[in-house]
Amino acid sequence: MECMEEMQGNSINSWLIRLIHNYSSMNFKKFTGLGIHPGQLPVLKLVSEREGISPRALADAIHIKPPTVTVTVQRLEKAGLVYKKADPVDQRVSRIYLTEKGKDIQKEIIHLIDENERILTRDFSGEELEQLRSFFERMVKNLQQMENISPCKEQSHEAREKAND
Repeated sequence: MECMEEMQGNSINSWLIRLIHNYSSMNFKKFTGLGIHPGQLPVLKLVSEREGISPRALADAIHIKPPTVTVTVQRLEKAGLVYKKADPVDQRVSRIYLTEKGKDIQKEIIHLIDENERILTRDFSGEELEQLRSFFERMVKNLQQMENISPCKEQSHEAREKAND
């Protein structure tokens, strides 16, 4: 039986799939060691950048459904990483904040992400890194154009579905 890499071929798509798989596996191991599921990273990152963000704004910003945000925030609350507090102006709205433990974990996450990037780009010259960033940027723009997504604000999957109805 052929090895998986031989079966996948040498296309850009095959290499991208292998890269994503290997990178995701590495991240999963590291982040679960911190008690964080990789899917919680965008929530923690955004809450750290926008302390007091509402669940609705969080869902809109990371393009996930509000019930998914609710479950994720509940799990992060249970882990002691975030807490919710009622908005002082509108008691119907809750605001999400990092706890001290959440702030410490967020610092560790940033360290791990930096470490992962160093591992991923080991032996790349500065010029090669700039070229790689340029290639990624162009690929993202190509996909955005293909999907008719604004480069400044990506649409959620639901918004694209509604636009196609």
